[in-house]
Amino acid sequence: MLKSEHLICRIAAPYIKPGFIDPSDALLLDLSGDLINIYRNAFDSGMSRLQLEELSAPLIRRSGMVKIAAGLNKLLLDRCEFAAAEEMDYTALRQKCFLRSAQLLKSGDFSAGDLRGCSPNPDIYGDLPDFEKLAVFKEITPAALLNRYNLAQAQGLLFYAGELTLKIRKCDHADLRKLLKAIKFFRLLAHFSTPQKNMMLIKISGPYSLFGPTAKYALQLANLLPAVVNLPEWELTAAIKFKNRDLTLKLSPKNNLVSHYSNLAAYIPGEIRLFHHAFAEKESPWQIIGETPFIDGGNQKIVFPDLSFRHKESGKVFHVELFHRWHAGQLEERISMLKNQPHLPLLLGIDRSLVKDSEAFDALFADAPQVKEKCWLFRDFPGVSTTLNLLNKAQKR
Repeated sequence: MLKSEHLICRIAAPYIKPGFIDPSDALLLDLSGDLINIYRNAFDSGMSRLQLEELSAPLIRRSGMVKIAAGLNKLLLDRCEFAAAEEMDYTALRQKCFLRSAQLLKSGDFSAGDLRGCSPNPDIYGDLPDFEKLAVFKEITPAALLNRYNLAQAQGLLFYAGELTLKIRKCDHADLRKLLKAIKFFRLLAHFSTPQKNMMLIKISGPYSLFGPTAKYALQLANLLPAVVNLPEWELTAAIKFKNRDLTLKLSPKNNLVSHYSNLAAYIPGEIRLFHHAFAEKESPWQIIGETPFIDGGNQKIVFPDLSFRHKESGKVFHVELFHRWHAGQLEERISMLKNQPHLPLLLGIDRSLVKDSEAFDALFADAPQVKEKCWLFRDFPGVSTTLNLLNKAQKR
């Protein structure tokens, strides 16, 4: 991901436009290739972070397009992993080395070999970040790096989004399901509706519309964009608060953005994976349905649950939707939906980060006490036993 100092944009009020580059430009391809070669050689030679920086900095400065080169370099740096220091007391090692060096200097009778022998380990600064060794470099082609740069420019502006609206047309159910899974994976606060035939409208709250720490949420919103650009026909509109100005970002397939996500189906939240594993180890009359369906919530609203279950004997199906830290407003809407549509086969799991105590939990259902029996609290991921108890009760009603 690019930092704010790497963003290039043009403002033509009320719009803000990312500084996209031409991925087929020969000069940019050469620059991209030269930077990649530096990283490839640094990896082959086991260079340190500092050595890598010393090699890339001159190329960036003389490129004639410093800001673009710095952005490309940042994306390459994100593809690196640096090895942690060996397990040893580097502070004591340095102290011993410096003391021995001082003694030799005072004696006036020493050789270069004596100084080199002050430490059995020549890398006495191995515990400092600048001296960590490059252990992993994920290869990339020059053209792919330029495409990644364009995507990152758009992602960077989403860090300043208040609300994001997605219009999706001509999308088959499989691709749409992958996108909704990605939205769930990144735990974004989203509302789904179908205002027209063959169109889904998704409204996602941006970091500037939330209270409390939002840096992680902003990153997760930006990470959704590569999942969007895979779709055949889409339009993204985002309200952007940039440098104290209210602006609008518009993106569509016309921008020719290229996704680097290869397998969206793999984007399953960690707590769901844990639940699947724990559920498989427990005997029960229920089975998890592989593909969760869309639920018609009425008034053109769509619910996309996290889990779906089928009773092995009766064939009854119930769905589970999970609500996390940022989902307070959406939770209230879902409770209201269940109050008005008690027939919906939907159960709600609520992360304890949303409610302080049992009194706060009870307060959620002050106007809908009948919905409370369809809800339960969890921490980190839903417990299998509690979920099964609710399913069994729901099946008997």
